[in-house]
Amino acid sequence: MIPMPETGRTAPWTLLVVLSMCAPAGLSAQELKPATAHAFDCYAQSAEARLDARKAFLAADLDAALNDRLVRGQRVETFPANGANPHKLPAAHLYDWIGSVFIPGGTADRTIRLLQDYGHRAQYFPDMVSESKLACRTGDGHFQYSMQVKEAGHIEIRSDVVWERVDQHRWKCRSYATSLREIGSNHGYLLRLYSYWRVAEVEKGTYVEGESISVTAEFSAIARVFGSALLGLSPEKTLRHSLASIRELVLNQSLQFAGPPAGLPACGDVFRPARCEAGQGK
Repeated sequence: MIPMPETGRTAPWTLLVVLSMCAPAGLSAQELKPATAHAFDCYAQSAEARLDARKAFLAADLDAALNDRLVRGQRVETFPANGANPHKLPAAHLYDWIGSVFIPGGTADRTIRLLQDYGHRAQYFPDMVSESKLACRTGDGHFQYSMQVKEAGHIEIRSDVVWERVDQHRWKCRSYATSLREIGSNHGYLLRLYSYWRVAEVEKGTYVEGESISVTAEFSAIARVFGSALLGLSPEKTLRHSLASIRELVLNQSLQFAGPPAGLPACGDVFRPARCEAGQGK
């Protein structure tokens, strides 16, 4: 908030100017220009290939200093996954962040039960989520759910999620936002969102690593600075806060995470991201 001189109260005209600067033209929350959608599809395809080709399961497996900060320092670490953010797309910006946290004494089973309890996300993350609902489930690994997030703006997100158990102690997941709708005016705060999660249990606890790839409308540099301060336009901050909350929730032994309720319908086909094809997006 920007204080008024002497009184410390917010200057209404200043806030109004900032908000108007943060309202881009030309893109809605539901639709992207073909060139923007194509560039995102190509980027996501490349990012998934990079993840699949990575020899280590976790980024901390390759970086002793990072691992020390996570385990001994008990820090939540975030860093760009593929060079400096944001990445420029036609009429939009893309952010690609990786975040990691270590949960001392935590187990993979308890962590997975929390992460798969999609129907109660509003209770677990009340500062970020106002509503959440699990729509369907197929087997132990395919879920579709919706939630309304509070920052930035008020956005309804519908996601298709697939979990894969790698072995007794490791899981990985891909989560695709299949629908994004701003409730109220469309500002372009969030236009695409794909995320990738890995959970690994070791002798002394459990690692959680997430990579978040998101697209926003093309804000000016000044608007991004003010937007980050006032409207929560910070994918890195959101990822960091989510990981810190996950650690806190897993360590709270008074919480019991419910499994999916009985009687849910089976989900349809697993969502498949669009492929990056030459000549598209023109």
